[in-house]
Amino acid sequence: MNTEIDRHESDAGARLRWWIGPPLLLVVALYVLPLAGSTPATNPNEVGRIELAASIALWARLDLEDAARVWGLSEDVAIREGRIYSDKAPGLSIAAVPAIWVITPVLPRASQADLPAYWPLRHFLTLLLVALPSAGLAFLIGAEVPDADPDSRAAVAMTAALATPLWTYGTVFFGHAPAALLVTLAWFLLIGLPGLSMPLTAGRAALGGAAAGYAVATEYPTVLLVAVIFATLLVRRTAPSHLASAVAGACAGALPAFVYHQLAFGAPWVTGYSFKALDEFQTIHSQGVLGVSRPSLEALWGVLFSARRGIFSYSPLLLLAPVGLWRMIRNRRRGAGPIVIASVVYIVFASAFVDWQAGWCAAARHLVPIVPLLTAGALMAAVKLGERRSGAIIVTILIAVSGTNAVLTIVLTPFFPPEFGSPLAQLVLPSLADGAGFANLLSSGAAMNRSAAVLCTALTALAALVWAGGRLVRNRSRWLPLVSISTVAVLLLVYSWQGASPRAETELMRAQVLRRLDHPAIADRIEGSLVTQEAARE
Repeated sequence: MNTEIDRHESDAGARLRWWIGPPLLLVVALYVLPLAGSTPATNPNEVGRIELAASIALWARLDLEDAARVWGLSEDVAIREGRIYSDKAPGLSIAAVPAIWVITPVLPRASQADLPAYWPLRHFLTLLLVALPSAGLAFLIGAEVPDADPDSRAAVAMTAALATPLWTYGTVFFGHAPAALLVTLAWFLLIGLPGLSMPLTAGRAALGGAAAGYAVATEYPTVLLVAVIFATLLVRRTAPSHLASAVAGACAGALPAFVYHQLAFGAPWVTGYSFKALDEFQTIHSQGVLGVSRPSLEALWGVLFSARRGIFSYSPLLLLAPVGLWRMIRNRRRGAGPIVIASVVYIVFASAFVDWQAGWCAAARHLVPIVPLLTAGALMAAVKLGERRSGAIIVTILIAVSGTNAVLTIVLTPFFPPEFGSPLAQLVLPSLADGAGFANLLSSGAAMNRSAAVLCTALTALAALVWAGGRLVRNRSRWLPLVSISTVAVLLLVYSWQGASPRAETELMRAQVLRRLDHPAIADRIEGSLVTQEAARE
């Protein structure tokens, strides 16, 4: 009898190591892959955060003047009393300070300055604080899905990692993915996730509160999600001692942001958005409350379904989230209500933001902090739907579309100008056809041709998702890979058709993007072709 039990436990341990081991390594590799090379242009959202981190680490200062003199002045800055500050939530920058202390001595130096070279530092900070935590977050989501058997958890985690916006925002030095991780940790520690729930203790409450507070310090709008968490604690009549621990933790987590606001902007509750440097940004943030006004149908459609920014257009797998949450409610599973409320509140916020297009980005980046909660609901529904033949087909198609969109975002750039109504069709696919591609570890370190690196990355990710789709659904018919391959082919044909007759303005913007990505020859060819066409018309 004991031998049988030991064998069973050994098999369970082997399965656990399997679902965490090789799939995690593959996901980490794909998340790390884009962190190489350099381009002629930087992203303002990243530059401001990195310059703040370097200013604190190297000079114990909050203004960006010295760093901006070397790395360039970001558009995303605030000016108060003649000093230049980052206008972003400071959490990610503050977290980067110890990393800069450690890595600065071994990094190459910027020309004519005693500063680390920008791109090596950017890649290191993104690896440490964004890419690796985001890859781990996908496996936390895998553990959230209660209906998945241990053998399916690798598929759940890999799908969450490669078929949602987590991959896109896990490769850039933005605050959205780290904030998503912090909110998910706070949710797990304080009120429990669908498949992960433990008794609340004072220690867990303090840690969960600290994660919640630092989420707000990293991405201000997550205060809405934190409010839902604490409202849930009140509704559940949490013990006063545990509630006090959670509040104390939240205050401690948010304290760095309060201190930064006091020193830079004169009061703990005043952010850099009140001192925007550019007139255009001042106009946006002067409307409503820091740029958040009344929701509009245009913005609601834009952030949810538009080809330009819609999160469901980008990752249609997330359309299954309401199905999964409804199943949770019907089964009276604890925790469904807060997830529904948090999702609705955050979507309303995103649709009330005046600048809902959010500059150069992919999908609705402001919604990324709720992606883990939506993904858990979607994958719960996927596991259940996959038990039937028709459901398995639907799930397979949704994973294939979502994965293809994610791959197309990764292999060129995650920064799409809002001028593109359908950036995957109008920017990405034509540029890949012209021979453009991202500078990654394969094309930089292994000296692989960029087009070959794109193809290698795409085939690896899509093959992983075909495998994951087959494991995720319990109807594991041999024809499901054919459904995936056919879906990818049809989707690429649709995008090719959509981008077949571009307008001159769109092509000019595409040339500008490619020039920023260090493809000047392709950009020159596009602009030359437009000049020739204009001359022919005249």
